Amino acid sequence: MPHLNTLKQKAHAFHTEVYALYLAYRDYRVRWYARVLLAMVIAYVVSPLDLVPDLTPVFGYLDDVAMIVFVLPASYQLISRQVKQESRLQAYEDMSQIDGNSFLALKVISYTWLLILVLITLISYKFLFLDIPY
Repeated sequence: MPHLNTLKQKAHAFHTEVYALYLAYRDYRVRWYARVLLAMVIAYVVSPLDLVPDLTPVFGYLDDVAMIVFVLPASYQLISRQVKQESRLQAYEDMSQIDGNSFLALKVISYTWLLILVLITLISYKFLFLDIPY
């Protein structure tokens, strides 16, 4: 059971860092090219779609690991130290005050994405594999 708590803490810390990147993206002191890289990183991390699906053995998580190991630190290098510190402080304050409504909103958004993906899959299956006359 202690491993589960450690995993939850690491996931919370990672989500806080992503939120700190978002706050840094919104800061006016960050240059445009850093904002473009930050937008790509944030969109990839938040999006439920991957370049390689996670169900693919070994390679499924490889793109996620590459994003975390290479692109995330590179995006941090383009941000000034002061902006990073202010963003992290604000992110930790905001994330420590998350209430049940924020978690409910996250669930609604996640289930909506899941529903959309299931519908697209079912419609695609119908058109590709079922010979139903119109």
